Amino acid sequence: MSEPERWLDVFARPQRLVEIGSGRRINLYDIGEGSVTVILAHGFGGRTLSWFKVQPVVAEFSRVISYDRAGFGFSDPGPMPRTASCAVADLRVALAQLGARPPYVLVGHSAGSLDVRYFAYRYPHEVAGIVLSDGSSEGQKERFEAIVPNFMARTYSTVDIYEQNAIYADAGRFQSEFASFLPPPESHLPHSVNAALRLWYQSASSWRAMASELTSLYGASSDELMAAKCPLGAIPILVLVAGHREWSGLPPECQADLFRVWCELQRDFAQNSSRGSWRQVVNSGHSIPFERPEAVIAAIREVVESAC
Repeated sequence: MSEPERWLDVFARPQRLVEIGSGRRINLYDIGEGSVTVILAHGFGGRTLSWFKVQPVVAEFSRVISYDRAGFGFSDPGPMPRTASCAVADLRVALAQLGARPPYVLVGHSAGSLDVRYFAYRYPHEVAGIVLSDGSSEGQKERFEAIVPNFMARTYSTVDIYEQNAIYADAGRFQSEFASFLPPPESHLPHSVNAALRLWYQSASSWRAMASELTSLYGASSDELMAAKCPLGAIPILVLVAGHREWSGLPPECQADLFRVWCELQRDFAQNSSRGSWRQVVNSGHSIPFERPEAVIAAIREVVESAC
């Protein structure tokens, strides 16, 4: 096994399980040191592993904590529905238990950006800076449906599949009935991590968490953010926007319009602070932390230095 693979073995098991009450635990990966703590919020279906190209480098100049939201990775399932407010409440308890005190630089990728935005709207005094990596936005459902009227119907059909997967997993039939949903091994990951991922995808709680988060992303979580939204003063904000993005099964003209709105919503968030800015990562798709980790690392370093 190569040296990078030996390091990645840390993601084959919980890094640190922290009690947050009611018998539930949240898994966090906490490394590095610094006066400002960087918090990494993974995207939809992600886990601490999602940041494996970013977190160790950030740890060279700051304390940095990634975490699995409830039902994802090694964190216990949480009460339904899984909304941004629930995720932020879990995170704040876990950070207090861990002894990680504000100020925080909050970093969110994709759906994890909703948690970051909600945290900042509700607790701006605890936030030293924000980095968003091609993040989801409150109110995007209405903008998307104006372009693709059946956009939510497509989304709900995916939710139905996730819920069906959970039923099969509960019945012990997932392997035979829905084996196509088990992802193939990733060549850049060691066997131990691929085995852990395979087990996670066979868990009913993981599919229920994904179904609830996807529904909430366009519903309850978006509503929570709209209700909590407020100006963020002079908090440093840096928004990274993908250079290209695709939504499967849609014609090119819809793709272009959706991407335009996607970019507009992210740029709008940067304007919510007098120290907000955005930049496009032209040679990356949606998965910037994986495709262009150096861009995310540079953005985090810039915001950390602004916050210190």
